[in-house]
Amino acid sequence: MKVRCEPEGVLEMLREEGILELPSDCGVEVDLFEAGLDSMAVMQLIVVIEERFGVALGVGDASREALGTPTSMAVTINTKG
Repeated sequence: MKVRCEPEGVLEMLREEGILELPSDCGVEVDLFEAGLDSMAVMQLIVVIEERFGVALGVGDASREALGTPTSMAVTINTKG
């Protein structure tokens, strides 16, 4: 069964997993790299995404375009699913 990912769910996932400390009032267009997402956090994030959503992300998905905001991350996840 395919799990649809929504940007709000991405924010919740980031908070639950402790990958980033995001303010409670940040929105789905927050720049996650400006908020502190670094290369180590991207690797952790990819593992979490693959486990939670059952999708395989490639090297090209570890980019600002694919993972830069909760919205772009949800699009990437849904595209792979």
